[in-house]
Amino acid sequence: MSYYKKRSYHLSEICPISFKQVDENAARSNAILSVIAVGLFLATSYKFIIVFLIVDFFIRGFIDPLYSFNTAISKSILRIINNKPKLIDGSPKIFSAKLGFFMSTFIFVFSYFDLHVATTILGAMLIFFALLEGVLGYCVGCKIYSFLEKAKKNQSI
Repeated sequence: MSYYKKRSYHLSEICPISFKQVDENAARSNAILSVIAVGLFLATSYKFIIVFLIVDFFIRGFIDPLYSFNTAISKSILRIINNKPKLIDGSPKIFSAKLGFFMSTFIFVFSYFDLHVATTILGAMLIFFALLEGVLGYCVGCKIYSFLEKAKKNQSI
């Protein structure tokens, strides 16, 4: 089963619906892998770790989550523990991956210019958001996505 499947849905007033679905369990596992990667980066300052994360977020957010290395690892782990997919609307998760891409890119830029405080603060924020998703299933990026979609819908009326 692919990371997301195309399905048709009626548009929802509460949460915008796309035609893509993602496995919530894989998304949560991806979040934990992101926590590990950012934590390792903050502990070691090895730039290839954050570059890896930038590329992975870019693939998940702008190309196709199927090609993401973290998604492949997550799906393998979930298959090993015999976890059944839980399909949900994909747009908010894809939007969240785009936010992760921008956050990790800024972490890299701040690190490159030796802005240690900014690097640490943004890294801690990314870890916090990813922990909320990975542990509690609370997706901050999804909430932002829903808010922006509702605001966009209200402006078009």
